[in-house]
Amino acid sequence: MPTPRVVVLGGGLSGMAAAYTLARAGWDRVTIVERGPELGGLAGSFETAGHFYPLAYHHILHRDQGLLFFLERIGALADVRWRKISMLFQLDGRMFDLAHPVDFLRFPMSLVDKLRFVRLMLRCFGKSDWSEWNERSAADLVDTWGGPGVRRAIFDPLTRLKFNLPCDEVSGAWLGARLHFREGSAPLGYIPGTNWTKVLCDGVTRLLDDAAVQVRLATSALSLVTEDDRVTRVDLDSGESLEADLVVSTVPTEVYQQLLARPRPDLDHVRYTAVVSAIFATKQRVTPTFYWMNLASRDCTACGIFMLNALNPTIGAPGDTCLNIMTHVPSRHDAFFHQSDDEILAGYRADFRRVFDFELEPFWTQVNRLGMYAPVFRQGYENPPLRDAVFRNVYCAGNYRTFPSIASTGTGLASGVEAGAAMLADHGGTTDLPAEIQRYRLASMPRG
Repeated sequence: MPTPRVVVLGGGLSGMAAAYTLARAGWDRVTIVERGPELGGLAGSFETAGHFYPLAYHHILHRDQGLLFFLERIGALADVRWRKISMLFQLDGRMFDLAHPVDFLRFPMSLVDKLRFVRLMLRCFGKSDWSEWNERSAADLVDTWGGPGVRRAIFDPLTRLKFNLPCDEVSGAWLGARLHFREGSAPLGYIPGTNWTKVLCDGVTRLLDDAAVQVRLATSALSLVTEDDRVTRVDLDSGESLEADLVVSTVPTEVYQQLLARPRPDLDHVRYTAVVSAIFATKQRVTPTFYWMNLASRDCTACGIFMLNALNPTIGAPGDTCLNIMTHVPSRHDAFFHQSDDEILAGYRADFRRVFDFELEPFWTQVNRLGMYAPVFRQGYENPPLRDAVFRNVYCAGNYRTFPSIASTGTGLASGVEAGAAMLADHGGTTDLPAEIQRYRLASMPRG
């Protein structure tokens, strides 16, 4: 008996993982439709002068089981090295490393609030289940365990940088999960000599090739043809059509709705931020050395500056300083998102001058615009169902289903595996992949 015909919409990490899960279980009629020239989506790379760079900053988290499992599966985990990084908080012309005792003591916050901040972080580090905070706000969380002074000094600026929202409109479960992952205080991983997301995407692409998954690159789905409560066909911009017994949608919910002839009010609550990300390469030395700097002062165009070579000293050519200056934009319709490259680069160079008091002199630059980058996890956010609420042969995966965990490469992969496993379970197949990922533990963390 032939296996079902499956069309996977989107060739980002979730789509790749869903297709791999199905093909690994023996399903041999799986096709990925991806509008880009290669697989990888937001984890994609670009090449300049023989070196690969991320579209925007990426790092490996030591608790990201889905990512670590796939790095192991493609034979790349042994190459990962780990570094303790410096995260700075730039405020009113001064820089603070809140993990450093001297900087923490001089940060403009009362001593009582500093003690409350430590209490908040310790509580979050030790808590893994945040379901009880699903309906509560980040302001509730910080005020309960840290206090209003901590919220005003640190977390209101951070949620405005991330979502352009104050803490009282952002999910408490999301913030708690984010702090639990200790993204700023635990060592972060990279792969020497390359951009590690390139290694990941190439490796998973090889897994798909070996499993005979069909991949349609530079191809967009134009519409989903439906009959009653099923999607039966995917029409492509090439003029072709793909018959479908089952569909996995890993595209943003806005794109999914555009492919359907009927509106979907149940998905309207999912909104996406956009990102404008500029990569600068310079021979200038930038001090102090840091990996991540939050620009909390409201006079900056950018939200953050990342010194990519502070995490991966081998990115680019020897002696290069590689900076990623970026802005979270409320939506892709925002005027800033549509500024010219020259306007964006001028604004970012002005931010750099304001922070470091000298001119940035890059020898190349690249501006990347990511129109639907991450869901906005407002208070009360709910993941759309894994099995589509209207069409019974459609399964959903992607970063809009990873709440409250941080939206990362690993959670994207895990979401795709979850969708593939559910499809198999519903249609007579089996897979042990989710259990393997759940059991996976990092054996060692060799330092770079």
